[in-house]
Amino acid sequence: MNIKIDPADKIFSIFIRRRDKRCVRCFRQGEGELGILGLQNSHFFGRSKESTRFCPENCDSLCYGCHQYWGSTDREAYRNFKVKQLGEDGFLRLVAQENLVQKKDRKMSLIICKALLKTLD
Repeated sequence: MNIKIDPADKIFSIFIRRRDKRCVRCFRQGEGELGILGLQNSHFFGRSKESTRFCPENCDSLCYGCHQYWGSTDREAYRNFKVKQLGEDGFLRLVAQENLVQKKDRKMSLIICKALLKTLD
């Protein structure tokens, strides 16, 4: 599935990578001026789910290798990490949110993502 990357996606990805500053699996530090190069924004529930696409609790910074590993090789390890990270109740809330139907509104998503990014300044 090919998912279009729009301005909200780009800003949200920067937010997640700046928030974490390292791969949450292997702890490799991001590089570059903002400390985000070499990191990717990994969605536990994929970007096709609009209800969790821009949800900070659904996303983590991962290096390329760890993103490939958790994304396709060992999803159960990623699930266990999310349960530990969010707590059992937090993970269940994320699962419930993932099951919601949400209309696509990229203008509002962009506004929210810009506000999230400002919280890191």
